[in-house]
Amino acid sequence: MSKRPEQLNRENTRGGSRLASRSRLYAALVMSSMVMVACSSNDDDDSDSGGGDTVFSVASSGRFAVAMNDGVTPGAVSVFSSGLETVDRTFTTGAVQGLAFGSDGTLFQNSDGASRGIRAISQIDDRADAASISAVDRLIGSDAGKGLFLIENQNLLVSCDVTSALGSSDADLLIFSSIAGAQATALGSIDLPTSCWDGAYSAIDDRMYLALVDGTLAIIDEVSELDLNSVLSGSEVVDRTVTPVDETGTKVSVNLHGVGLEGDVVLLSDVGDTAIADDGALFVFSDDGTVVNNVVMTRIAGPATLLGNPVDVILQGGAAVVVEKSNNAILVFEDVTTLLGDVAPTFQTAFTSPESIVSLGDGNQIAAADATDIGADDIVARLLVGLNPTPVQGDINADVATVVVIEAPRQFGVVDAELDVSLSSVAITGATEAFTTIENIQVDAAGNGYVSFDVTDGTTISDRGILVVSDIANRQDTALDLISKDRVISGASTRLTSPRGVEIVASLGAVIIADIGSDVVGPSLVVVSASAGGDVTPMFTVSSTGTAAIWDMDYDPASDRLYAAGTAGDVLVYDNFFASGVSATPTRTIRPSTAGTVSNMHGIAHDSATDSLIVTDVGSASDFADGAVYTFEFASTAEGNLAPKATIAGVNTGLGNPVDLAFDGTDVYIAEKLNNQVLIYRGVLDLNGLVEVAADESVAVTAPESVTLVLQ
Repeated sequence: MSKRPEQLNRENTRGGSRLASRSRLYAALVMSSMVMVACSSNDDDDSDSGGGDTVFSVASSGRFAVAMNDGVTPGAVSVFSSGLETVDRTFTTGAVQGLAFGSDGTLFQNSDGASRGIRAISQIDDRADAASISAVDRLIGSDAGKGLFLIENQNLLVSCDVTSALGSSDADLLIFSSIAGAQATALGSIDLPTSCWDGAYSAIDDRMYLALVDGTLAIIDEVSELDLNSVLSGSEVVDRTVTPVDETGTKVSVNLHGVGLEGDVVLLSDVGDTAIADDGALFVFSDDGTVVNNVVMTRIAGPATLLGNPVDVILQGGAAVVVEKSNNAILVFEDVTTLLGDVAPTFQTAFTSPESIVSLGDGNQIAAADATDIGADDIVARLLVGLNPTPVQGDINADVATVVVIEAPRQFGVVDAELDVSLSSVAITGATEAFTTIENIQVDAAGNGYVSFDVTDGTTISDRGILVVSDIANRQDTALDLISKDRVISGASTRLTSPRGVEIVASLGAVIIADIGSDVVGPSLVVVSASAGGDVTPMFTVSSTGTAAIWDMDYDPASDRLYAAGTAGDVLVYDNFFASGVSATPTRTIRPSTAGTVSNMHGIAHDSATDSLIVTDVGSASDFADGAVYTFEFASTAEGNLAPKATIAGVNTGLGNPVDLAFDGTDVYIAEKLNNQVLIYRGVLDLNGLVEVAADESVAVTAPESVTLVLQ
């Protein structure tokens, strides 16, 4: 094979590169959706392989999603379950443009048709065949776009080639929050010198590559240093442009479309004239952060390549995977850096009008534990405390709930910032002021908060739901409910009447919400998709909550078991919770024999490492000294009226109304609402018997309602 030519004209426009953090990978599961469209996979014979191997060896165990754009169907995505030999499932999405895949299992798809906006498709790996987008999914905004890629460590989606809602030209990139909902507007834009069809982001190098339709590649270095929440000029933020040329310096690119990245290798696709079925090309070069201007690149083109309209590419294991639209095929060129000229693809498979492709990984990702399942070895960065101050008539700023951020709680932190919650429904109406109350906060593995809230005038609740907040721990001194960044799950279809505890089940893409009900609606456990937004129908609702309501819960994904804190003074244990769905019912109950006359369980945590339970009991809500914390051993089998391993109670403890707790594998953090404290007991599972001593540490916080830990 011919070797790649040396690259010319390298200039260092920025010294070095910035290492950006990657979000933690965790795999997917669960739920419904989407409709079969016409596509096919070839038989393994030599005629279909283009003279190469009949098996796509590098990615034969990998999985891919491919978007169809045939101009007839409403838009569909097909998933290849193993390599590119067999289509396993196909879904109707109503969109035909670029794909991006998140580490939480969400597939994003752009749209430029009548139904605009970015689709966020929940848990794509486990969706049913021949179905369509449902209530577990959502739209992000309503702008049109073609190429799409993620800057996941900033919760951002970058959409190419759109008519800007911000008033700029149609050459803009629009930047969206990946957490936002259907009402979202773009956070910002970048006005480029010419239209961008697609792009890619390297988290390792903190670098953005943009394929422009004039045959050039725009490169933005140190992306995290930019304010992507504003309108930016491409002339100011594009650090380098690269133009593919031949050895004589003549430009050989026409219309770049796809970008693939692997290490320092960059793969580009050129569709040439979209009306010609044999003038496409691939270009390969290495970028060390200094490549600029005219660059002699490896060029793969010619009749044998079958490249006519290669609209998208990915680079995986050294192989170029190409969606070739005009020739209705997916092509693979193994060891692409060693190829040159008119070479046949290693592998090909027939597919009708492919538009975009994305890798879904090899299926061997290890699912991350739920964010509440923190171990002693995990690095805890922050403690979030939700507050519900007493409303003050006439001063709306005093009436909104806030979130206090406490740094390094294992080392005892200090108050870092206060974040205002001011939902759009918070307003002064006549002589009565409405205000928001925070009931519970949980944070997912990516640092996004799920906050249960009520909007009330102190007597009547006018709104309620779940506020999903992008990167909640880092939103210093800003409102949490920005329509461009966040979203709300609320409305009649959600069946939420008075939501309290929130539990995120990452492995299933679900959120369990404890709803205590109202005078006319009974208590329940409402399970919604973690990707949902707006007035959505739950995945299922459980009405069996024992003799009263459930205030909070903790789910053990390894055993499909839910531990729930009941307001009647019991811990309710649901075995096979998700397997049972709407029919789930408590398998057994645990009641502390040391509980007082009035017992009302609120906060709860299950430690899977020791099979222990930690539960708070507020007792009487008006008693300043009757609160308690219990620990139980052998939680997975415990049942009945039991003596706890430890009971923390008594005047010296300062426990009057411990409404919530968080556990870091060693220490317990308690929201003590009545006495305005966050209490910290170190080594709580080592305690035995009746413990009547003050907490090891405490932080004065006004009316804390919820506590949650955020990992580094």
